[in-house]
Amino acid sequence: MHFISLNPDQLRQIYTIASSYDNFQCVECSQAIKDYLISERISGKLIKLYTGASTGANSFIYDEAFPEEAISTNGRHQGIAVIINGIETVFDNHHPAGISRDEWMANFLFQGLVHFGQQFQITEIEF
Repeated sequence: MHFISLNPDQLRQIYTIASSYDNFQCVECSQAIKDYLISERISGKLIKLYTGASTGANSFIYDEAFPEEAISTNGRHQGIAVIINGIETVFDNHHPAGISRDEWMANFLFQGLVHFGQQFQITEIEF
């Protein structure tokens, strides 16, 4: 993934796209952001997270920035990352303005992580 500079209009467009998706719509949101970035010839990365369980207690993912309800009930969440000013920044349906990847990852909780130190299975696909 290359260092890029997004202009204010591009950042506004990503925000508009991402903020139009509700909770549990991370796949659709990521696809729409990816499609937009590709149309603008901007490289990025799809980041997929999986708890390892699609049902049961470990299938619930929480974002500490939005603690009132789970953001996933199938053990999966995803977002789009681009490097802006040297910082890997992730956009998703909960962070339409973008958030550093480190902060994005640190915000997520699931039972196995909290109680047993399990980690997310992470898949990254560059485009």
